[in-house]
Amino acid sequence: MLSIVVLVLLIDQFQPAYQLETVQTALSSTVELPCSNANQNIDSRNSAKIVWIRDDQADIVSLDSVITVRDPRLSIISSDNNDHQERILRLANIEEHDHGLYRCVQGDITLNEILLDVLIPPRIISHTPEHMHLTVREGRDAEFSCIATGHPPPLIIWHVNGLSRPGVVTTVEGKNESLLILRNVSRFDSGRVDCSATNTLSTVNRQFLLDVKYKPMVTVPFHLSYFRLYDSATITCQACSIPAPTIFDVFRPRKAVPIKKGVKEKFEEFLNQTCRQVTVTIHLTHSSLFGPYVCRARNSLGVNHVEFILKESTKQIKPATEHQPSGMSMNSSTSSTFVTANENEAPKSNILATMFTTQSIARTNPSSKLSLSSVLILIPLLVLMI
Repeated sequence: MLSIVVLVLLIDQFQPAYQLETVQTALSSTVELPCSNANQNIDSRNSAKIVWIRDDQADIVSLDSVITVRDPRLSIISSDNNDHQERILRLANIEEHDHGLYRCVQGDITLNEILLDVLIPPRIISHTPEHMHLTVREGRDAEFSCIATGHPPPLIIWHVNGLSRPGVVTTVEGKNESLLILRNVSRFDSGRVDCSATNTLSTVNRQFLLDVKYKPMVTVPFHLSYFRLYDSATITCQACSIPAPTIFDVFRPRKAVPIKKGVKEKFEEFLNQTCRQVTVTIHLTHSSLFGPYVCRARNSLGVNHVEFILKESTKQIKPATEHQPSGMSMNSSTSSTFVTANENEAPKSNILATMFTTQSIARTNPSSKLSLSSVLILIPLLVLMI
């Protein structure tokens, strides 16, 4: 039992009176590392000087209050009291190589031990493609890489056109290198590819430009349109591709030469770096100008086309209908027609027709001046005349 107590006392005697401390600081900042022999039970007859040592380089940085290395950024802040001494190591304008273990000793006694942890913002030191521009053909793979440094080690994140696109991301151990492989790229992947390296201090970016080459994509507003003979039909075609189309025009099917017959006006323009538009106005003066047409575009990757049809309309315009006078009934109109249809018959028939018409008017129009009694008086007179 006594031996155990003695062993514990010996262990306590050799345990250091300090604990390893970690001090984090950023580049270009200033830091002060404390060192004091207070509460160290140092014999007053001990004349040893307080010394700062950089352990990882085995350099004596200071001796008492004197800096022993050629570095104007270092200085000692001294304080002497009756019961203790204090020597603070001051480092200004911190640099990356200042990272390491610093130990303060007096004789054979370690007074303090500090790990100076220099935080370094991320930096992308290498990338592919080197010229920040990659061109691949549609359907193939596109590969990018970034190598970043920093402390803490930065995290590398990829985005395609501002979005996280599913792809193969591989990290190379020991180099903090990240590879992005986009499988089977399409024309819609063209645009920005961003590599971002981030740690607790900041974020840095590298922006690449991805161009996906593809053969022309041709579009028209309508595939079937109706026109009448002698109308003017205006057709607009658009073609987009990378590289831009070298040949783009309107053709008849299976014809190698652009249309000329009936073309009244033609206008072509570049909408942007990848798209062109052609507008053709055809004066349909002959039935042969109706039928199928083709918008065809070609670049170095191939040719593409889209078909549209100009069809002759058989609809006729309806003539305007005459307005009937108010107060005229269908019966009176029918009677007049009847009279007109029989105006070449004998006078007797005309008289009877007149009687019939008069009776019809009397029935259908009560406001007529001829009353029924007047008609009855006229009938005998008409018979005598016959």
